[in-house]
Amino acid sequence: MNIKGITITSDDHENFFKRSLRVFLENGYTVSVIYGTGVYSHTLSGTRHSANPDHDPRFTNTPEASSVEIAVLDPKGEFVPFTDGNDVRGYTDIKTVGDIIAWAASLPSTVTA
Repeated sequence: MNIKGITITSDDHENFFKRSLRVFLENGYTVSVIYGTGVYSHTLSGTRHSANPDHDPRFTNTPEASSVEIAVLDPKGEFVPFTDGNDVRGYTDIKTVGDIIAWAASLPSTVTA
Protein backbone atom coordinates (compact mmCIF):
# COMPACT_ATOMS: atom_id res chain seq x y z
CA MET A 1 0.00 0.00 0.00
CA ASN A 2 1.46 3.36 -1.00
CA ILE A 3 0.39 6.10 1.39
CA LYS A 4 1.47 9.57 0.35
CA GLY A 5 0.46 11.33 3.56
CA ILE A 6 -2.18 11.85 6.24
CA THR A 7 -3.98 14.65 8.07
CA ILE A 8 -5.62 14.36 11.47
CA THR A 9 -8.08 16.97 12.69
CA SER A 10 -10.03 17.47 15.87
CA ASP A 11 -13.16 19.57 16.31
CA ASP A 12 -14.15 20.00 19.96
CA HIS A 13 -16.92 22.17 21.39
CA GLU A 14 -19.10 21.93 24.47
CA ASN A 15 -21.05 18.63 24.21
CA PHE A 16 -19.60 18.00 20.73
CA PHE A 17 -16.48 16.44 19.31
CA LYS A 18 -15.34 14.92 16.05
CA ARG A 19 -12.06 13.29 15.04
CA SER A 20 -11.09 13.01 11.41
CA LEU A 21 -8.31 11.19 9.61
CA ARG A 22 -7.62 11.56 5.91
CA VAL A 23 -5.27 9.13 4.20
CA PHE A 24 -3.85 10.42 0.91
CA LEU A 25 -2.81 7.62 -1.43
CA GLU A 26 -0.23 7.79 -4.20
CA ASN A 27 -2.86 6.88 -6.81
CA GLY A 28 -4.69 10.16 -6.04
CA TYR A 29 -7.49 8.67 -3.94
CA THR A 30 -8.27 9.79 -0.39
CA VAL A 31 -9.81 7.74 2.41
CA SER A 32 -11.76 9.78 4.95
CA VAL A 33 -12.30 8.28 8.42
CA ILE A 34 -14.37 10.14 11.01
CA TYR A 35 -15.96 9.43 14.37
CA GLY A 36 -17.59 11.38 17.16
CA THR A 37 -20.80 13.23 17.89
CA GLY A 38 -23.37 13.04 15.12
CA VAL A 39 -21.29 10.54 13.15
CA TYR A 40 -22.13 6.88 12.48
CA SER A 41 -19.58 5.49 14.94
CA HIS A 42 -19.29 3.66 18.26
CA THR A 43 -17.09 4.13 21.32
CA LEU A 44 -14.82 1.36 22.59
CA SER A 45 -17.67 0.19 24.85
CA GLY A 46 -19.97 -0.12 21.83
CA THR A 47 -22.22 2.88 22.53
CA ARG A 48 -22.99 5.74 20.16
CA HIS A 49 -21.19 9.04 20.61
CA SER A 50 -23.64 11.65 21.87
CA ALA A 51 -23.82 15.41 22.21
CA ASN A 52 -25.68 14.94 25.50
CA PRO A 53 -24.67 11.75 27.32
CA ASP A 54 -26.64 12.82 30.42
CA HIS A 55 -29.84 12.75 28.39
CA ASP A 56 -29.47 9.13 27.31
CA PRO A 57 -27.02 6.84 29.15
CA ARG A 58 -26.74 4.55 26.10
CA PHE A 59 -24.75 7.31 24.43
CA THR A 60 -21.33 8.50 25.55
CA ASN A 61 -18.83 11.12 24.54
CA THR A 62 -15.32 9.61 24.59
CA PRO A 63 -12.29 10.20 22.37
CA GLU A 64 -11.93 6.53 21.36
CA ALA A 65 -13.83 4.56 18.73
CA SER A 66 -14.50 0.91 17.98
CA SER A 67 -16.28 1.71 14.72
CA VAL A 68 -16.10 4.71 12.39
CA GLU A 69 -17.68 6.35 9.37
CA ILE A 70 -15.57 5.98 6.22
CA ALA A 71 -15.63 7.25 2.64
CA VAL A 72 -13.33 7.02 -0.37
CA LEU A 73 -12.84 10.02 -2.65
CA ASP A 74 -11.41 9.90 -6.15
CA PRO A 75 -8.67 12.29 -7.33
CA LYS A 76 -11.34 14.88 -8.25
CA GLY A 77 -12.82 14.75 -4.73
CA GLU A 78 -15.93 12.83 -5.75
CA PHE A 79 -17.25 9.98 -3.61
CA VAL A 80 -16.46 6.45 -4.80
CA PRO A 81 -19.52 4.29 -4.07
CA PHE A 82 -19.12 1.08 -2.13
CA THR A 83 -20.52 -2.17 -3.54
CA ASP A 84 -23.86 -1.51 -1.80
CA GLY A 85 -24.16 1.79 -3.72
CA ASN A 86 -23.68 4.04 -0.68
CA ASP A 87 -21.07 6.81 -0.71
CA VAL A 88 -20.40 6.59 3.02
CA ARG A 89 -20.19 3.53 5.22
CA GLY A 90 -21.12 3.94 8.88
CA TYR A 91 -20.26 1.79 11.91
CA THR A 92 -17.25 0.30 10.12
CA ASP A 93 -15.06 -1.87 12.34
CA ILE A 94 -11.36 -1.09 12.52
CA LYS A 95 -10.18 -4.20 10.61
CA THR A 96 -12.45 -3.25 7.71
CA VAL A 97 -10.96 0.26 7.71
CA GLY A 98 -7.59 -1.30 6.84
CA ASP A 99 -9.22 -3.42 4.14
CA ILE A 100 -10.88 -0.35 2.60
CA ILE A 101 -7.62 1.61 2.61
CA ALA A 102 -5.89 -1.32 0.84
CA TRP A 103 -8.77 -1.52 -1.67
CA ALA A 104 -8.62 2.23 -2.39
CA ALA A 105 -4.85 2.00 -2.83
CA SER A 106 -5.37 -0.73 -5.44
CA LEU A 107 -7.69 1.39 -7.60
CA PRO A 108 -6.22 2.49 -10.93
CA SER A 109 -4.58 5.88 -10.81
CA THR A 110 -6.12 8.63 -12.86
CA VAL A 111 -3.48 11.11 -11.80
CA THR A 112 -0.99 12.20 -14.44
CA ALA A 113 2.43 13.53 -13.55
